[in-house]
Amino acid sequence: MSTTFPFTYPRRWALSTGMKLIRWARRPAPTPESRRLRATRRQQARLREHAREQRVRELRERDIVRYLSQVRPFI
Repeated sequence: MSTTFPFTYPRRWALSTGMKLIRWARRPAPTPESRRLRATRRQQARLREHAREQRVRELRERDIVRYLSQVRPFI
């Protein structure tokens, strides 16, 4: 029975992970244009989230008003 077999998978995993890290470290530096795009996308996402929260709040308030208009006569 070979003693090297159980160690091949962790060694292979370590080598592939090391190569990925080296590739990641050597990636090109972000350009000012890509930074601007990322900031713009982040800002648009924040605005969409804010608009969605406002829409949910308005729908909730509308539902509360509708519920109260239907229930109030019976109180």
